[in-house]
Amino acid sequence: MKYGRSGACGLRPNERNSRRHSPEQIEQIAASIRQWGWTMPILAADDGMVLAGHGRLAAGKLLAIAEVPVIVARGWTDQQKRAYVIADNRLTDASDWDDEMLRFELNHLLAGGFELSLTGITEDELTKLSVGVAALEAMPELPEGDRSPFRDMTFILYGEQWDIVERAIAKATKPRDPDNPNRSPQGNALAAICAEYLRRVS
Repeated sequence: MKYGRSGACGLRPNERNSRRHSPEQIEQIAASIRQWGWTMPILAADDGMVLAGHGRLAAGKLLAIAEVPVIVARGWTDQQKRAYVIADNRLTDASDWDDEMLRFELNHLLAGGFELSLTGITEDELTKLSVGVAALEAMPELPEGDRSPFRDMTFILYGEQWDIVERAIAKATKPRDPDNPNRSPQGNALAAICAEYLRRVS
């Protein structure tokens, strides 16, 4: 099925679609299509109205792709169509991430030189996941008895404490200094915050 023209044989966006795609997100989808090709068909009603895949449709137009794979939902009632547009977007939002596995996979991709922006994970999310600090795991071995300069610390935060710490670290985080042996932006930010606190209370 082709898109880009009106009529039963062309795809058209659903005007009642309540999910919005920013230009930045559409460009991300387009970058994904450039990398992997068209991996998921658009779902459309038999009159060409898109039920699922509005972002892919916009990205395909951005890339000037004239023909895309389409699954046609034949015989669906108007109620079924309207409900599916909501369900398709909402059900994907209900899933959760295994942060440890996600961190492992992203660090593996990073080590192989893959462009992580193609995954749709933002720089802020990468920072929160501590992706890119795998160099800490490859520290040179120290003579027996010597103390490693690196420490893992676990904090338990309650209620608004998490928001306070997160905002403070976000404000304190600066571009990485190539001369700094700690490659963790969060660790450097927390150290800077604590140093400022000690300066003020001492």
